[in-house]
Order: sequence, then C-alpha cells, then structure tokens
Amino acid sequence: MKKVMMCLALALALSVNAFALEVPTDTVVQNLNGSQQVIKTFTVAPGTDPQELIEEPFELEGYLYSFADITKVENFADDSKYHTETVTVETAKDNLAMILEQLAPTMEYADGKYSGTLALDHTSLHTEATGYSTKSYTVSETKTIGQLDRNDMSYVPATAVKNGVTLNLANVDWQVTGTDLVGEVLAPSSFQAVATYTGKAYYKAADGYVTTAEYVGEISRDGLESITYQVLYLGEEAAAGNDAGGVMRTVMAGWPYALGGGALLAVVVLAVLFLRSRREVNQLRSDSVQPEDAEYEEDEKE
Repeated sequence: MKKVMMCLALALALSVNAFALEVPTDTVVQNLNGSQQVIKTFTVAPGTDPQELIEEPFELEGYLYSFADITKVENFADDSKYHTETVTVETAKDNLAMILEQLAPTMEYADGKYSGTLALDHTSLHTEATGYSTKSYTVSETKTIGQLDRNDMSYVPATAVKNGVTLNLANVDWQVTGTDLVGEVLAPSSFQAVATYTGKAYYKAADGYVTTAEYVGEISRDGLESITYQVLYLGEEAAAGNDAGGVMRTVMAGWPYALGGGALLAVVVLAVLFLRSRREVNQLRSDSVQPEDAEYEEDEKE
C-alpha cells in the first residue's frame, strides 16, 4: 500500500510540474501591416531559461499562431539615496588638530548593494571623555623670614597656604644678615630664615577622549535586476475544413498536460487493479484452506 501511495504522489508531482508555466505580464494581440501577431511579455529573474517561455503552436480566435522571434531586454537597477555613516576615534587629548589627523576627509562606502563616496561633516564632531582618574602634583612655596635676633625655629611657621592648598614645612636655610663686634671677634647679630614648604594638590583628569563623527553623501546601486522577454508569434487564419490538422495541433500543444494527467490516471488504474488482484489472491487462499479443514473434522468424528 505504501508503494501505491508513493506512485500516486510522484504522478501528482509530474502533473503539477507540467502545468507550472511562466505567466506573461502582458499579452497583446494585433494586426500590424497585415501581419497577425501575438506578443507575450515576461519579466523574469536573470537565471531563467528563455526556451521555457516559448509555447508550441496554438489556436486563438480563428488563427493558428507559431513562434517567430524572441527579444531580450536587461533591466538594470539604478537608484540612489542619501546616507550617513557614523565613525568614532580615540585621542589622548581634546585637541581638534589631533582629532582631524585620525579622520580622513572622505571614505568609501559599500554594503554589497549600494556604494559611493562619503565626505566628513565637520559640524557633526562631538568629543567627550572616556573616563576620569584622580591625579596629583606638587605645590611648593618659599618664604623668607628676616631680621631675627637668633636662629630660632619658633620664628618659622610650620605650615603655609598657597592657592588654597595647605603646605608643610620641608626645609629651613638660616642666613646671617648682620654682625656685631664682641671684643675683638665679629659675632652674628641678626638672622633670616629661608623656609621651603611643599604639599600635594589633587585634580580629576580625563583618561582619554572619544570623538564621534559623521560621513554623509549619496550612494547608489546598479546591476542586473531582471530580464524582460517579448515572445512573438505569427498567426495564419485557420482553414475551416482542416479539422484533422487543427486537432493534431491542439494535441501537440497540450501534450505536456495530457502526459501529466495520463500518468496520474494510469497510476490510479494500476493501484485499483493491484488492490483487486490482491483481494482475489486472498480469496483464493481462503477457498483452498476450507476443504482441508472440513476433511480434518470428518476424520476426527470417525
């Protein structure tokens, strides 16, 4: 039974393929300068075989048409659009000259369909820090404290303030600014202290900078998109008495469809005959078994 169903499916597929013809996008019937014509137009994918579009001779409205010529027109896509492409660059400083060094004036764009040249839009540049870290630097201050009667550290302050930063005393250099004669010896009589103060100042510094820029311009695409075929058939007036020829032409024109339908009908008939023969075989087997059973029963009775 499974084999029968597979045969039916195959026949059905063949019959469907026989009817799977391209449908024309336009059909024109005309008489041009005494020439009776049918022009069928097909717009198909580039890989389509044009021979599949040509029909066998056919009759239409009292004329017998036969294939005469086929013309081909390639349709290329040709359209454009405005496109913006965004890029980013990183620099150590927020410096325009440094940023522009990493941004080319133009860039080539291609995505497989569209392509073109884009130009840098300088008004679109936007720069911001990537992050911040705390850093420090040394602040120093020197103070001179003079006209002291002795070199005593009590005259020197322990801290100093500069630009809001508190500095600590780091070093003191005592200098003699005056002497007095004590006996026969000159002795220091006045001093000055040169005090050095140092400290740390802290600030937030950017780790780096990232700049976003836009390239803008027109991109376009071109390429073979489809093919238009025009199939020309020339017609001759069908003779009224030429019935046999007309029937033959009709049969020839429709043989693919008849073949598909005939194959399907043949498979159905074979399937029916197979089922009937199988049923008859089973019946014969049943009839051949019954006499033996009856004889076996009579032997048991004796």
